[in-house]
Amino acid sequence: MAIELSTAEVASLKGCSTQYIRRLAKTEKLKGRKCLNADGSPGWMFLVEELPAKLQEKYYNQLRANLPEASFPDEAKPKAAKPLDSYTAGEQEEIAFWLRLVDRWQGYRNKPGANKAEVDERFVHLCRLEYPERAISVDTLYRRWNAVRKDDLDGLIDKRGKWKKGKSSITDSMWQAFLYYYLDESRHSIQKCYEYTRLWAQKEAPELAADMPGYTTFYRRAQADIPKPLKVLGREGEKAFRDRCAPYIRRTYENMASNEWWIADNHTFDIITEGENGQRHRLHLTAFFDARSGIFTGCHVTLNPCSQATLIALRKGIQKYGIPENIYVDNGREFLTYDIGGLGHRRKKPRDGQERFDPPPVFERLGIKMTNAIVRNAKAKVIERRFRDVKDHLSRLFDTFTGGNVLEKPERLKSVLKDGKIPLDATLVETVEELLDWYFNQQPYGGAVAGDHGKPRQQVFNENLHTKRVASAEDLSLMLMRSSRPQKVTRRGVHLDIAGQRIDYWNDELVFHYLGQQVYYRYDPDDLSEVRVYDLQDRFIMSVPADNTAVLAYGAGKEEVKEAMSKVRRMEHITREALKVSAFPAFGRHTALELVMEAAHESKTARIIPPANPKVLELQRPDDEPLLKAAVGGPDLDTMNRNALKRNGGAEHEQGV
Repeated sequence: MAIELSTAEVASLKGCSTQYIRRLAKTEKLKGRKCLNADGSPGWMFLVEELPAKLQEKYYNQLRANLPEASFPDEAKPKAAKPLDSYTAGEQEEIAFWLRLVDRWQGYRNKPGANKAEVDERFVHLCRLEYPERAISVDTLYRRWNAVRKDDLDGLIDKRGKWKKGKSSITDSMWQAFLYYYLDESRHSIQKCYEYTRLWAQKEAPELAADMPGYTTFYRRAQADIPKPLKVLGREGEKAFRDRCAPYIRRTYENMASNEWWIADNHTFDIITEGENGQRHRLHLTAFFDARSGIFTGCHVTLNPCSQATLIALRKGIQKYGIPENIYVDNGREFLTYDIGGLGHRRKKPRDGQERFDPPPVFERLGIKMTNAIVRNAKAKVIERRFRDVKDHLSRLFDTFTGGNVLEKPERLKSVLKDGKIPLDATLVETVEELLDWYFNQQPYGGAVAGDHGKPRQQVFNENLHTKRVASAEDLSLMLMRSSRPQKVTRRGVHLDIAGQRIDYWNDELVFHYLGQQVYYRYDPDDLSEVRVYDLQDRFIMSVPADNTAVLAYGAGKEEVKEAMSKVRRMEHITREALKVSAFPAFGRHTALELVMEAAHESKTARIIPPANPKVLELQRPDDEPLLKAAVGGPDLDTMNRNALKRNGGAEHEQGV
């Protein structure tokens, strides 16, 4: 059908005015026919095929640009080619097989002069002999050839039984309800979650309950579609997720030196031992561990982990291996103590806003920097893994091994305890110290530095010990002393409260010079006979002994009281002597009263201040009323008093005055 355009449409197509198009039509430079417009006026119509070639092309381009995009049904849309690595290994092998086979088939049938139908039959017969496990036919070859030409790798895969893969008859709302019950820390079983989902559907969505899939469908989808991290986080919590699923920070050890980082922690032995008093218990190990080599540097076996056990283990490690640069510990009280490592994040802000003085902690005096692990972050401390070795290779050597839980508990333990075959505490202490030094520290290194694998751990420590910081026994004892809080010196000096008892430390010199002043002291828990007293600027003052004399119980003997009184009065004697020394010499001495009287006499004689000369003198009379008021018609008491004065001669005296 011919397409005609109006004058305006041709003018728009050509990009000129309608008058110019009409003039071209009148002069027959542009073919057209006359017609009447809708309003009855004369006009022109032009056939598209009679327009110049450029105008025809421009018209069809505009028409093509305004056409809507061709829509195809889903099954008619060309399939997007999938990358080869999106297929499984088995599917990739199948794709490669059909690509090779189709290429052989095309080369076999394209020989000149051959009957293609007969050639196809012979090729299929050869393939059946070569690949008897595969069902190959001429139709199969043509389907695979068609897939190769379309670059459709899906067409080369046998998808029988796979067409439902990735699809489920479980509706989204039903699956969300199932996940609500399944991803819960109550850890309901899949069977129970299915039952709860069915009850939910009956109540909230009865239209879905009738067509609800069976338990097996939910079980398969729960096993296949729920990622493990999501399952662990929902059913076991954040800590289990961080420990088992979340990415972690990998530490490097290649550039680390020995004694650069020590890691400290406590471990409870899974061994029952017996103390000197016959009491059965489980002892604890406080240990320091060198991060570079993996050796135990210092250890101490104790009944209860405490700050003093930490210092003992540290002292042993320093005496043998030197002072470390850094110590990595957790947030326990045995490490975050004000006089050992400092309070760290446990420090509280004072209510009055004034910072409280804290004595320098032990780690600071030793030049050790303390770093605290994140709370509940056991994976940051590699010593926890070494404690697992202690459990497996040391604790299991004892017959009283209890195991870490009920499942690990040996059946023989009950009979062993009943027979009384229990090792003593001293036996365990000796065994631990011997095995840690000469067995565990001599084991082959298996840490992060591959170049040191196979070497004894002790050798790795020695080879990477570039600088060893040491201290003399006397200096080390001073630096490892415990510190007190600031105390005010009282009449009994300073005191130490320990084990429910109070020990006073004082001597005459301390009380005389520092009574009422703030000081602090350092002490050795193994030797409480004396303390070292310091001022708040950390300057050493003196060593003060413990007071065992001026402490008496009721009913003390005469000699004990005499000795105690002698010690107490000695302070009085010293003070009196100091008073004599500090007074003026005897000659020219005046009492305070004499000095003040002399100053008053000099002031009276000098008359330095002129007397006052006021311009107005105001006489002030008392307004006192008579004590006894005169009654109406009674005697006049004032007259009586004046008469009495006259009789006694008082009137003359008054006039004389």
